[in-house]
Amino acid sequence: MYIPIVLAAYWYPRHGVVFSIALSLGYLATALLIFEGGAEQIVSVVARAAVYVAIGAVVSLLSFLLPVPEERYRGIFDNSEAGTLIIAPDDGTRIEEVNYVGATLLGSTIRGLIREPITRFIDDPETWDEFVAKIRRDGAAYGYETTLRRIDGSAVRALVSGGRLPGGRFVLTLIDITARKNAEDALREANARLNMLGRLTRNDLMAAVFGLLSRIAEGTRQFDDPAVRQYINSLEEDARLVQRRAEITRDYQDLGLRPPEWQPLQRVIREVVSCLLLPGISVRSWVERLEIFADPKLDQVFSNLIENAFRHGKTVSQIVITYQIQEDGLSIYIEDDGVGIPEADKEKIFAYGFGTDGGLGLFLVREILAITGMTIQETGTPGEGARFVIHVPPDGYRIV
Repeated sequence: MYIPIVLAAYWYPRHGVVFSIALSLGYLATALLIFEGGAEQIVSVVARAAVYVAIGAVVSLLSFLLPVPEERYRGIFDNSEAGTLIIAPDDGTRIEEVNYVGATLLGSTIRGLIREPITRFIDDPETWDEFVAKIRRDGAAYGYETTLRRIDGSAVRALVSGGRLPGGRFVLTLIDITARKNAEDALREANARLNMLGRLTRNDLMAAVFGLLSRIAEGTRQFDDPAVRQYINSLEEDARLVQRRAEITRDYQDLGLRPPEWQPLQRVIREVVSCLLLPGISVRSWVERLEIFADPKLDQVFSNLIENAFRHGKTVSQIVITYQIQEDGLSIYIEDDGVGIPEADKEKIFAYGFGTDGGLGLFLVREILAITGMTIQETGTPGEGARFVIHVPPDGYRIV
């Protein structure tokens, strides 16, 4: 009795309960006609009939519920915007399942990829071996950039992530980043060409300024008239301002050319301080284990801020660098005990060309930080010292 009830409820869940009731009633009628006994035997027969009905109801319910996770999984798998592959457990390379996006990305069809080794499409075996080793060690691996080869041999640049599944399988997700990487390469090439043009222009400008300063020096020796000497001195000041601007832009010609990277802030500050002459000033920093995602010229940010305190703080004897984690990210504080910044100049100091020497230091500090979404402001109290605050977005820092 159990087997036909279970099979009927499993195959026909909508009618499983009715079928089990019918069989139970048939069993009950047959048993009551055949068996002659007392009340105990009747109770036993009725109880067994009730069990048959219960079995039919439970199996029918499970038959309804069990396909739901499978349908959900299949819907997510098939309709994912990322290429998704299931790798079989036998040798850890053969494709067991793949969705349409994954098949298209690899230049094939779903049927054409089943049982194919995924290693056939890997253009960088070392990166792949590292990726698989991390999955087996940690259970998952995320954001590996690699190059894949389609069936026709063309290259596609992809962002690959993966994780272990029960039974020795693992899942891969592939996101096509070819267009993005090509755009980045084109932008990098354009920046390189612009930098080359800027370098040539700056060299020509420096040569012209050098020649102008030589003629100004010669004129200074030839003319004694005070009015003429004053005019010549003003020309020299203008020429030297142009010279300083050209020298500053030379230091920043590669700004934004190289991709941002994670940098340990304590080491950056230590290297900056070791290269600066700061007589009578101590620089202390408490930023151990803090890493910042920033342009490779992050060292120039702290070099300019520290030099700015030394040159304009007048009474500065110490500079302290700390940080604080906040709800909207992280703040880095660079504080000194000098004369501070006047209220009227707190925003102006970051403007292009602000100051009597025509420097671009703080302007470029803001530009370097902005590459990775950081901001800077001055919040110190005039007469008590300057206080620069760098705000780092939540995804721009990590504690290691």
